[in-house]
Amino acid sequence: MTPREVVKAAFRFEPTDEIPYWVSMDGGVDHRVGEHYGTPDWRQGRIKDYVWGGHFGFADKPMENGLFMDAFGVLIQPGNILHIVRAPLEKPSLSGYRWPEVSSLALWDDLAGEIAAHPDLFHIRGLGFGLFERAWLMRGFENFLMDLHEHPDFVEELLDGIMAIHLQAIETVAKKLKVDAYFGGDDFCDQRGVIMGPQLWRKFFKPRQAQIVQRCHQVGLPLVLHSCGNLLPLVDDLMEIGLDGLESLQPEAMDLPELRRRTEGRMMLMGGVGVQHLMPFGKPEEVTREVRRLMQDMTRRGGYVLAPAKPLQSDTPTANAVALVEAVRDNKRS
Repeated sequence: MTPREVVKAAFRFEPTDEIPYWVSMDGGVDHRVGEHYGTPDWRQGRIKDYVWGGHFGFADKPMENGLFMDAFGVLIQPGNILHIVRAPLEKPSLSGYRWPEVSSLALWDDLAGEIAAHPDLFHIRGLGFGLFERAWLMRGFENFLMDLHEHPDFVEELLDGIMAIHLQAIETVAKKLKVDAYFGGDDFCDQRGVIMGPQLWRKFFKPRQAQIVQRCHQVGLPLVLHSCGNLLPLVDDLMEIGLDGLESLQPEAMDLPELRRRTEGRMMLMGGVGVQHLMPFGKPEEVTREVRRLMQDMTRRGGYVLAPAKPLQSDTPTANAVALVEAVRDNKRS
């Protein structure tokens, strides 16, 4: 089976001889791993890539003082974590605001070329910053949380506009890119639970998230949602609206065996290797042990792709990154 076929089998909850994985790295970690192995092309022959992709829509233009402005008008100070300098909607109103064109949110020809260069891999692409994240980026975090209570009509209008962009992005991806799944992204939760509370999430976000899932299915694509934090309070809702896959699986926030039990045979899972404690602060032997445990416990009925909960960050020691790489090589089902 090709890597693409192995991942497709995971979406069908079919066990395969190989356990698929997605090892992604940020912050120069990939370069340091290359130095360890003595070549920048260390992936070739070292591990097997199964998944290729990520989010688009972060295109921005440089401003003064090292700042950037994204396509939605958010003024940003770049860094490992984005710092919002100014949100475009100072008041709870869309009067005079112009939404960006979806054509401007990605270099579509470049993306198509990247995908065409790796035909045997499972390709997953989508517009980053979903309903909640884009809303608070446009209004400011505290302002938008207050809007949910004080200006519900504005919230409905704002979320409808954001949803419309995402629906157009889904159709554009289906037309321009040969992908195997659409990659959504929205952090509705922190490590304690649902940031705005389950009731408000179900009122404002669930019906629109359902439309996003439905549009993906209409164009023939499964939807995988990247979402950090404790998603357990929303898992049943997400399965009810037909979400195909959940990515991140932050182990510091969720009971992964409980998540596996509740979703088994209904929603595929991707992630689970902790980047908050294990990868930056654990020992290499602990990384190896955890990867082997996940491969054993999470894959008994298929439906799982092992991956870091987020791309390995700059605080990941090289030895731990190498331990992850070496551990996933032994990915034959026992």
